[in-house]
Formats: sequence, C-alpha cells, structure tokens
Amino acid sequence: IAGKLLEILASSQVSTVADIGAGTGSYARVLAEHGYRVLAIEPSVTMRNQATAHPAIEWVDGYAESLPLPDQAVDAAIIMLAFHHFSDYRQALNEIHRVVGNRQIVFFTYDPAVISSFWLTEYFPSFIRDVESTFLPISKLIEEVQTIAENVINVIPFLVPNDLSDSFAAVGWARPELYLDHGIRSGISSFSKINDDELESGLSRLGEDLERGRWDRKYGHLRQQSQYDAGYRFVHRQAV
Repeated sequence: IAGKLLEILASSQVSTVADIGAGTGSYARVLAEHGYRVLAIEPSVTMRNQATAHPAIEWVDGYAESLPLPDQAVDAAIIMLAFHHFSDYRQALNEIHRVVGNRQIVFFTYDPAVISSFWLTEYFPSFIRDVESTFLPISKLIEEVQTIAENVINVIPFLVPNDLSDSFAAVGWARPELYLDHGIRSGISSFSKINDDELESGLSRLGEDLERGRWDRKYGHLRQQSQYDAGYRFVHRQAV
C-alpha cells in the first residue's frame, strides 16, 4: 500500500503532505522516511500518543471538517481508510480542497460494490450490511470530489497480496484458516460488529468446510493466486 502511495504522489512535484486522519502515523512515517514533510492531522490524543516521533512529521490536533491549516498550505493530501470516519464528508472535502488547492488528493478506500462477491460473506453475511453502510460508493466519492474542482480523477485498484500481514478484513482471502484464529479476528474491526450467534455459526461452518474439503473444492483456486481484488481502491485526484 505504501509503495503504491509513493508512486502516486511522485506524479507531481510534492514536498509537504497533509495526512488527514493519520491514526498512529504509519503512512506519515513512510512518507517522512522518503523525504516528505508531513503534517499528520489526527483528533484522537490516544492515537497521537502511540505515534513514533520523526523530525519530518508535525502532529496536529484537528478534524477533517475544520482543518487547522492555512489555505493552500500543502502540496498534497492523503486520506488512508479514514474518509468513512468523517462526520460531515462534504465539509471535509471542502476543507481538504482549501488547504490543498488544485493539487493532489489521494484517498485509499473501499468499494462497497465488491463486498458481496467476497466468499467470506457466505459465512458472515452482516459484513455486507456493515460495508455498505460504512463506505461511500466510489462513483459517489468521485462525484462529490468533482463538485468542488474538476481535476482529473483516477481509480486504481489495490490488489491484495496473498501474504498480506496488515489487519485487513480480506487478509485471509487465500488463507481461510486465518479467520479461525482469535488473534487475527481481534485486529479486524468488522468482526467486532458481528453478533455472537452469527460469529459462532460462521466460524463453525468455516471450520467444518475446511476440514471436509468443501472450501477448497469451491475456492481452492484462490490459494494459487498471488493477488486478489478484494475491493480496496486508490482514488487519485491529479494536480492541475
């Protein structure tokens, strides 16, 4: 993910980046280590306190809807799986445009149109409701961004590798056994939203299907793939 982000940012002259909804700063740190100056904007003091200090990262207490930055303060903004947390996304988009101007904006988000095709939803169907109620459709995001400025926008699928170590819901797309591990599930927020009955039933059926070979007969071809389109997308508003 970080490698693709760096590739996208390199498409225009960028030195200062606003990481909006920076969390604990994992992406901010990667950018800083590659020579960027980063303004990491995060409202949660808990998240900010967990961040590792870096001389090229300035931490800012603030919300996307009211960014404490002057107009055109940065060369680019990144929003990495944070857009769905904004309480007023239209206000946030206006604020992001204000501090970026007509320069780059990079969203890393999820396309809810894809979730129903992911095999995991056969075992945990409430994943579909969760995703569809959480993430803005990609077409709607593009429409909202272009309402503010008509920069060219590219949508770039991020194909999930079969050895992904991040706590993504799709981490086990080719390794279904991972979902039987409580430690893995505890790092995936979607599992915390499933009621106990659905969770127990889904885990029981998945375990039985793996033991009896049913999962492999239906989805075993995935084990041979190196990448999978699980629905993650970069939405890149190019600089003018």
